[in-house]
Amino acid sequence: MSFTTPERDHLIKDAAVRAAVEKLKARFFIGLHHNWHDHDFAYDPLFDFSMAGDDDLIEREGKPFERIGLDACNFAPASFAPRPGGEKFWDVISTSRAVFFKGLPEFLQAIRTIYDSGRLIRVLHLCPVPAANKEGTVLHDIRQRFEAMFSPEERRFFNLMTMEWDNPFPLDLETLAFFYRSSRIYVHSAPSERRARAGAYAWATGMPMVSRDNVASILPKQLRRPPFFFEYDEPAQMSQAILTALDGKTDDPEWKAVADEFRIGPSTQRLEIALRALATRRGESLSSQNIHSLGFDIRLGRHHGIGGGANQVDQPLGEFCRLLLNMSDAELATVAECREPELEMASLTRVAELKTQPSVAPQEPNPGLRGLKTGLRRLLSRGR
Repeated sequence: MSFTTPERDHLIKDAAVRAAVEKLKARFFIGLHHNWHDHDFAYDPLFDFSMAGDDDLIEREGKPFERIGLDACNFAPASFAPRPGGEKFWDVISTSRAVFFKGLPEFLQAIRTIYDSGRLIRVLHLCPVPAANKEGTVLHDIRQRFEAMFSPEERRFFNLMTMEWDNPFPLDLETLAFFYRSSRIYVHSAPSERRARAGAYAWATGMPMVSRDNVASILPKQLRRPPFFFEYDEPAQMSQAILTALDGKTDDPEWKAVADEFRIGPSTQRLEIALRALATRRGESLSSQNIHSLGFDIRLGRHHGIGGGANQVDQPLGEFCRLLLNMSDAELATVAECREPELEMASLTRVAELKTQPSVAPQEPNPGLRGLKTGLRRLLSRGR
């Protein structure tokens, strides 16, 4: 069972929720998925292991802790695998959200510099624009900045697609993968981000990436080199790194090793090995059921009750723990095989809430709700 650091910081700090998580430890290993690097990490024995990459965690008192060097970015779905013969329409793709820590003004300036040199490369920037937040971190004027910097003629080559719906995932992954496979190189301009899922998708696709070293930290050190990684240190160097990546040769026998770091199949095997090794060290044994890793690229980083949109599970975390504690092994195994196990658990809570609502005058049955209840009855009957 893996929780996220936002769940730890905002929900598990509540004594009752923490007690509910504690009760699960007799049945589950409890993991902590670090949604951001933490160089002042405080070890908490509630969690049996952390999911984070090399150098992403520094324990503030030097305490030892179990770490599995995988997280959401290592589980790119199969749709991101390269397909022979596909057209590379765009020279450059970037998919950063319009928030301050993505370095988007510097990215726009790099493309401006390239265009000023007389080279009109084709650029696609898929840019989700979140709703306003109290921290004021959203760049709501990103389109105004873009149109002020690039003429209508240049905007025929530089396509900025701002998207203000279904934050933070306005495109389904199959559509997103199409844009990746249709592009030659990926540019990630974030100045401090480390575990970047967007960059991992690029490497899973077999695409060179231009970024700082912090983004490349998810790649093994021996592979942080051209043609996989084109590094720049200062924003003013980004434009030249982009051109170097575009003009360089991409053939290399180690592309498979790069892509396998981020593809769901090889990563699931590594996770299985790591968890079984942890169980051996603890004198425990794991279920023989295979890990259901489909959707881990999103599911591992998704939270209960916080985050909003597709990044949130609408269920109190304490209720989630209560269901886990009371379900039989067979019921758990059945839920674990579902496409979205966490959402399936949340639907069990919603049906229970409906049953407790006051009765009302008979109405025409809702066919969607009837289908949900029928599906749940079938689910639970298979689990008995």
